[in-house]
Amino acid sequence: MADYMVKPRVHYIPGLFYSVVFLWTGFIVYAVCWGKVLGTAYRGVGRGTILASSGLSIFGKYIPGRLWLLLGRSAYIEKHSGHSLAPLSLLSLKEQIISVWTGFFVGITGYLIVGNFSPGGISGAIIWFLLTPILFGKHLPNFVNRVLKRFIQTKTEISPIERSMLRRTVPYCLLNWMLWSVGFYFLVQALVPYDVSLFAGLCFPLAANIGLLAFFAPGGIGVRETMIIIYLNQMGVPVPEATTISLASRLWFLSGEAFIFVVGNVAHLIRKDSTA
Repeated sequence: MADYMVKPRVHYIPGLFYSVVFLWTGFIVYAVCWGKVLGTAYRGVGRGTILASSGLSIFGKYIPGRLWLLLGRSAYIEKHSGHSLAPLSLLSLKEQIISVWTGFFVGITGYLIVGNFSPGGISGAIIWFLLTPILFGKHLPNFVNRVLKRFIQTKTEISPIERSMLRRTVPYCLLNWMLWSVGFYFLVQALVPYDVSLFAGLCFPLAANIGLLAFFAPGGIGVRETMIIIYLNQMGVPVPEATTISLASRLWFLSGEAFIFVVGNVAHLIRKDSTA
């Protein structure tokens, strides 16, 4: 193990502080993104309810399949607003798609620049462009609806992601990923004794979303870290230091998840007091 990582050491203490500030701020914007999607269908959901639903469900990503991450916040909104779970869950899925799509855009852009337009980066960009009209077009929802009606005979229909929803949500998702990217850059800068490029921060959106899509790995554990090592090593960071950073980033991001969980609990308690 000693051959593949070095003992963690903070070389730039202010960088570690800045990394946490940007990370935690990004989690607040993460909740705002969910609120923006909700706002396209429901106007009466309060900010406290949105914040509580985001925070209390945040650890659902560590349950294999990611269903609780999507259903947890929807179930909370259903319980405290009276809206039906099925359309709320669909909105939650749409927000997740927009967030992942935006994150891949940010991450692949960084990978293209860092890798000098390597075949891997170009392939990723091409896949992103090809999937974009599929994700936001009508054909995929129509196909899914036909399959559901044939095999499950459900009355619930999946609708395409509306352009108005994209206009409302994408800027905040982009801000969310950029805040986390800047935070990750400061984390890297704090853990290495030399200057790194700002593009090091764009490693995190790419690695995080690849990990998110790895349904077999709860929370993307292992997958995210591997991508961080590959990305940073391509930037010239030695494998031992890149390995240390990738493991530290898991604890770093976990602190953000714990932060939004606490904030969600506080919002839940305040909301109960205000409605008592």
